[in-house]
Amino acid sequence: MGGFMPFAEEKFSDFAEVFTETTENLAATLGILTDTVTNIKALLTAYKAAYTACESPNAGPIDRENRREKRAALEAAIRRIKNAYIDGDPKGVVTNEIRMQFGLKPKDTIHTPIEPPSEIPAFTLESGGYLQATVTHPARPASYNGAVLFYRISDEPVTSHEELTSSKLLTRVKETLVFKDTDRLKTLSAALCWENEKGQLGPVSPIQSLIIV
Repeated sequence: MGGFMPFAEEKFSDFAEVFTETTENLAATLGILTDTVTNIKALLTAYKAAYTACESPNAGPIDRENRREKRAALEAAIRRIKNAYIDGDPKGVVTNEIRMQFGLKPKDTIHTPIEPPSEIPAFTLESGGYLQATVTHPARPASYNGAVLFYRISDEPVTSHEELTSSKLLTRVKETLVFKDTDRLKTLSAALCWENEKGQLGPVSPIQSLIIV
């Protein structure tokens, strides 16, 4: 069971472009903040540049790692917009037609509506050895895609969820994160929430932090 975003790089690139363009076009209709639109457009531009660099015959591990980082940041922004303005629908105007404009599946109007997750997943964040960390959380419920890890690597611990600018969908009970040499002795800050099969996010856990060794 996968998330609502395509896994393959080319398909994700196309999806992100459509999602970002629709975010800008429907910002007034959905009440999306100007700063939010500016941010996702900048993240898309950065990702597309990294994606293009990886298409070069001379692309190497550094280029692929840069693309991975740029994609993680863009995915996090997409999830936040989807959760706040599409699934949350503060103006009560989101229709299936609007969802499809974003590249999202329409809601099932026949079966019983699926509510967003209500529980916060407990998790542990531990050092996994040299340039590694392990994230452990409960097994995902059958109707969930997995747990979304919002995270950031910085010089100091992060205290606001809004500062967790990258995200990763975790589907296993225990997953290992691998870092670059330049991340050593920096701080990994992370929080977790469930994502159901509709891509809806539940409440986010308190932030945990550790030093990358």
